[in-house]
Amino acid sequence: ILTGGIDISIGATLSLTGVVCCRLMAENPGVPAVVWVLLALVIGALCGAFNGLLVGYFKMVPMIATLGTMYAFRGFSFLFSGGEWWFPHQFTEGYLKFSTFRILGVPAILWILILVIALAFLFLGFTSRGRRIYAIGTNRDSSKVAGIREERVVFLAMTICGMLAGLSGMLYTANYATCSYSIGDSYEMTAIAICILGGVSISGGKGKVDGVVIGFLMMSVITYFISLLPGLSVWSDAIQGAIIIAAVALNIYMERAAEKRALKERSALI
Repeated sequence: ILTGGIDISIGATLSLTGVVCCRLMAENPGVPAVVWVLLALVIGALCGAFNGLLVGYFKMVPMIATLGTMYAFRGFSFLFSGGEWWFPHQFTEGYLKFSTFRILGVPAILWILILVIALAFLFLGFTSRGRRIYAIGTNRDSSKVAGIREERVVFLAMTICGMLAGLSGMLYTANYATCSYSIGDSYEMTAIAICILGGVSISGGKGKVDGVVIGFLMMSVITYFISLLPGLSVWSDAIQGAIIIAAVALNIYMERAAEKRALKERSALI
């Protein structure tokens, strides 16, 4: 989203990665759990890189390109799973430790989340490549004048996006100890809602990691209360859609207000 595009294939990437890891794990129970982590990262990165190739180098519209890959990845997930489900007795002990093992009383999955947040904060805030992502989303023409290769930046951003979606697929199956090709369905909408709630501009170029964390916490609280109130759970998708619309409208209003203030300040100087 920071680059000005939206990847709607992340749920399908999560599904494909989870299915591949679970099937291979069930067939090869002696393989160390770390292998599945690496495999998840590789599969996710390949899916993201393919998206990056379509959007960055072939100049396809991000939403259209990832809509196509979403169906493709979901189809591959179904074919590889054969329509089967995997249950706790088919998971290895090492694989399940990602959800059961605790460090200082905190689940290992939460430590992984904290590590990813820290790395994202450092990458976007303190590296030249992170700043280029912001530059592309803010003004593509200006970034080209500055010598920034747009296709490379978009390719990198989408590869990272896919890699993290792949890691999420592996951790999802380890946490819930179940898997099928249907996991991750509509997760892309949840991710978009979290980002927008966290202050990420839908047009790109604006947004911070700490804001996304706040957006995640807000969405978690909203989802929790929806599950508590009788009759509202069936409306969860509709409520999530309403949240996205409201957040986007607020985002656009705030951006236009900021532009008007900047215009007034420039006029006053003249």
